[in-house]
Amino acid sequence: MSDRFNINEVFNSQTMRGRANVAKATWASLGLVYVLVKMHRRNSKRRETKLYCKGCQQAMLHG
Repeated sequence: MSDRFNINEVFNSQTMRGRANVAKATWASLGLVYVLVKMHRRNSKRRETKLYCKGCQQAMLHG
């Protein structure tokens, strides 16, 4: 194995290993986007509930 990282060898579309690496990278990036969107929505929902009283906050978060 060479000392330098060669992206063309890792994601070579003519080998099964390269195609598998492309698929893995695609699924990983989709998963990352999903997690980031979920985190963003959760934080924005919490920021929105801080505008209301404690009882209203609990009703909004659990209801």
